[in-house]
Amino acid sequence: MSPKYSMDIEEFFSRLDAGENDFSGVDLSGAVLSQVDLSGINLSGADLSGVSSVKLSYGVLI
Repeated sequence: MSPKYSMDIEEFFSRLDAGENDFSGVDLSGAVLSQVDLSGINLSGADLSGVSSVKLSYGVLI
């Protein structure tokens, strides 16, 4: 399954801060998310290739 849409990291953080939790299909390849808690965030179908140091407890990665 290929990602549905790309999103720059600033937009991702902005949406995350606004309480959005469905990022299914997003392309976050290469993003640095070392200080981000993605618990409860839906990343099913997302491209996370090259993403480093991610805390994904309780995240959805189908």
